[in-house]
Amino acid sequence: MQVLRRMFGCGAIVGCVLSCWCATAQETVVAGKTRWLHLSSAQGDLPAPGVGRQVAALVADIDKDGKNDFLIASYEKMVWYRRNSEKGDGTKLPIENGMATGSLEAGGEFYDIDGDGDLDLVMGAAYGGKGCVWWWENPYPKYDPKAPWQRHLALQVGGQHHDQIFGDFDGDGKVELAFFSNRDGKLYLAKIPADPRTTWPVTEIASLPLEGGNPEGFAKADLNGDGKLDLIGGGWWFEHLGAVKFKPHTINPRRQFSRCAVGDLVKGGRPEIVLNSGDGVGPLEMYRWEGSQWAAKTLIERMDHGHTLQIGDIDGDGNLDILAAEMHTPGPRAKCRLFVLYGDGRGNFRTVLLSTGIGSHESKLGDLDGDGRLDILQKDFQQEQRIDLWLNRGAVR
Repeated sequence: MQVLRRMFGCGAIVGCVLSCWCATAQETVVAGKTRWLHLSSAQGDLPAPGVGRQVAALVADIDKDGKNDFLIASYEKMVWYRRNSEKGDGTKLPIENGMATGSLEAGGEFYDIDGDGDLDLVMGAAYGGKGCVWWWENPYPKYDPKAPWQRHLALQVGGQHHDQIFGDFDGDGKVELAFFSNRDGKLYLAKIPADPRTTWPVTEIASLPLEGGNPEGFAKADLNGDGKLDLIGGGWWFEHLGAVKFKPHTINPRRQFSRCAVGDLVKGGRPEIVLNSGDGVGPLEMYRWEGSQWAAKTLIERMDHGHTLQIGDIDGDGNLDILAAEMHTPGPRAKCRLFVLYGDGRGNFRTVLLSTGIGSHESKLGDLDGDGRLDILQKDFQQEQRIDLWLNRGAVR
């Protein structure tokens, strides 16, 4: 474990703990409708993960204490920053201490895979992962600061698996895992067996043309109002027809190589879908259903490697907002930007630039300090291998 010297503004400490998660002492920055407290490993406010090139970030209550923790993963290692809700501090603990070079890809998802009441973790293969999907068994309540979690091989199929998502997508009342084999455009659905330590049955449910790029990105919502959860990703959405049959519907198939998010950005009717540029250059767009097709509205004209996209009510006004940001390298380097787009519930947004020059790759929204507000976990990929926290101190009054 490493020491967090000035976590959330409560002073330096000594030992194997991360200091207080209850920032009050440092200055806040006003950006748009929100006050933010910015903390960074680049400034010594918290230790860098130290795992290498940071491919993934996730926010979840890992230890069942009712407070969110967060995870940072590289191609080979994973650590989680554990919040201790009773003492108001935390520790940095291992989940994976080292796999073969290039094993783990961006994405990942938490879910109670073994049904024991705590959240386990799934991750998919990168360029060196040989088509594997693995899961890590949460050892709750016995967390050893020197021992990683037990890793299990769930299945092996296809090649690179950028992004995974859990949901009951076939309407059988049980949660499945959906994931892409990105480079061949195939979409798979895997069942969680009664004993998840055995091989998971997997079925190919769609094969997409690659003219629009390697499909990436996942979201889930009931898009057509039939009461069933639909799967969204790669510029398409997938309607369940029965058994393991799915029908792909286009949103914008030219934007398969993108990030996606879904939410009721215009209150009433079908949820809206937002696409960011992912590993490339393109606009940030909101897609709204207009009776026979998805119509695009450009929110930001040009996002250079916009590999961050999240939707949530950031300012607490009851309307959904958008977090969108660019990578540093690859990307516009010192000109990379992080935006918050404040929604009005009618499809209009006030776009606010929160930071420039800090890379964002798979940055996430989540309540990181337990005050009920959505904060930002900003994660760089490979330039500085830093993490930044933007703690939401509330709306500007």
